[in-house]
Amino acid sequence: MTRDDPHFRLRIPEDLKREIETAARANSRTITSEVVYRLEQSFGRSATGKGGLVEEIEAIRMRLAHVQDLLQKQELGTSSQNHENP
Repeated sequence: MTRDDPHFRLRIPEDLKREIETAARANSRTITSEVVYRLEQSFGRSATGKGGLVEEIEAIRMRLAHVQDLLQKQELGTSSQNHENP
């Protein structure tokens, strides 16, 4: 984003403004950058330009499958320990 990008005024509720300010601080962004990032995310655009919502969903699906595998292995390990120690 550059200073040449268009400007526009926006009215938002005070509580929403505080939430944006808090999020911006937490994410080390300016308020403008936080708003732009969140708008890009809501439209399925990546802030980095490296993929969109579909790619993010696929990455989450893969992480979820990995966690499910770990949980299943943990359950199997716990189950076999219970059988060994009656």
